Order: sequence, then C-alpha cells, then structure tokens
Amino acid sequence: MSEPDTSPEPFLSYAQNAEDVVLARALQPNLHPGFFIDVGAGHPDIDSVTRAFSVRGWTGINIEPLPEEFALITEARADDINLNIAIGTVAGTARLFAGPPESRGLSTMNQEFVDGYLDKGKAFEPIDVEVRTLAAVVEEHAQRTVDFLKVDVEGFELDVLASADWATFRPRVIVVEATLPESTEPSHQEWEPMLLEAGYVFTLFDGLNRFYARSDEPELAARLSAPANVTDSFVTASTVHATERAQRAETYALSLVEQADRTKVDMQIAQDRIRELEVALHELRGSG
Repeated sequence: MSEPDTSPEPFLSYAQNAEDVVLARALQPNLHPGFFIDVGAGHPDIDSVTRAFSVRGWTGINIEPLPEEFALITEARADDINLNIAIGTVAGTARLFAGPPESRGLSTMNQEFVDGYLDKGKAFEPIDVEVRTLAAVVEEHAQRTVDFLKVDVEGFELDVLASADWATFRPRVIVVEATLPESTEPSHQEWEPMLLEAGYVFTLFDGLNRFYARSDEPELAARLSAPANVTDSFVTASTVHATERAQRAETYALSLVEQADRTKVDMQIAQDRIRELEVALHELRGSG
C-alpha cells in the first residue's frame, strides 16, 4: 500500500461533488506523477475533476467538444493533450446541442434530453462535432498507464464506454456520472455490466457518480470506498473564493469608512477655516 499523503496543506477541491478528493485519497497525487483521461472535460477550473491533479504535475487527455470550453482548457493546460472532439462508437461527425451560458453542463448529444429541455424553455445551439472512438484516442495518445478515466457526457455514457477496447485499455480507476441530467434517477444499469465484465469492481456511489477500480488492485478499491469526508482534510475552491471575496469586500468597506472619516476631518478643518475667515472679515469691517 502507498504511503499516506502527509501534505500539511488542506486539499483544495475544484470538482462539483468532491470527486477529486476521493480520487486523491486513492491515488495520492502528491507522491508520484500520473496520467488521466477526462471525457467531457468542461472548464479547466470550475467543477473540474482534474484541476487538483494538474496543479500537482499530473498530465492527461482532455476531451471537450464545446469550442469555448476547449479554448479555455487549451490555454490553461498547455502540457496536456487537448482534443476538440466527442467520443462515440462510430467515428465521423455528429450533432451536439450546446447548452445556454448559464447551463453549459447540460450540453448533450442526446436528442431526447434536448427535447425535454426545450419543453422547459431552455435554448440549445446545435453544432456539428468530430467524433472518434475512445479506443482510437487511447491508441494514439495514451501509450502509458492511465490512472483514472472520468466520463461526464450527459446521457452518452454507454456510447463512450462501448467505444473502448477493454481488452487492452486498463485505467486503474473509472469515474462515470451515473444519474440522469438534473435528477437523482440512476442511469448506470445500461453500461455498468460492461465494466464489471471487463474486470472492474464497483466501489462507491457519491450521489452523482459511480467509482470503479480494477479488480486486481483491492487496496485501491478499499481507498475508493468512502465519499469525501472530514478525514480527507479538504476545502472547496468555491468556499475559498467566497472567503476571498468576503475579505475583499471587508477591506473595501473599511477603506470607505476610513475615507469617510478623513472627509469628516477635512470638512471640520474647512468649517473652522471658514469661521476664522468670517471673524477676520467682521473685524475688518468693524475697523473701517
């Protein structure tokens, strides 16, 4: 078993549901370099499962079909392999429905989901994207151990997982979003048997994602068996940012108070000077 991560600093979690905390407990990125594949990478920082690993020197393959998010992740992750594609069972071109600015995470290639969103008044922009199989991406870009595969593709998980060659592709850990978008309804029934047959064991459901480890690494599976909790000694980036914003707001408020106090002093000095001038003027008039 690997030595525990003894870093004195709390782990800073960027992920939406602290997935990176669970992965870091299991894989201990402070102790060694590693490699990941992120299918549906999204923003390089906000709700990113891989950001905490990137800042520790890990590299990987970021797969993101949305052009705006791809531009951001390419700029932020120059050391990674960044692919502006979608993953599916058939290579070619497919239609992706890009979510509105406030709901980019709902972007999907699932027409049924889009129809449901349209009924709720949400606007989606159809764009054509290149599609490659996960097997082809791995063969070209991942000729090394993959420590974890993360899949977040809004209803297209089966196609992504079915496009891999599980006879040769053996990531140590797999994390897959496992509920239907904007709901708690489970969606893993159609694709989980594929992973179990490929030699993986289910270790954890965190309310949003399902975690799997290779069956030949039981100690790794054990470290993946609990959700993020107080013993992991972590803080979330959103909490840190909120604290920083509050501190900046407090500093600004104090500066306004100090400015107001200085203004009061300046006004008092001006009023005293006016009274002095009025007295002097009155004396001049009296002497005339």
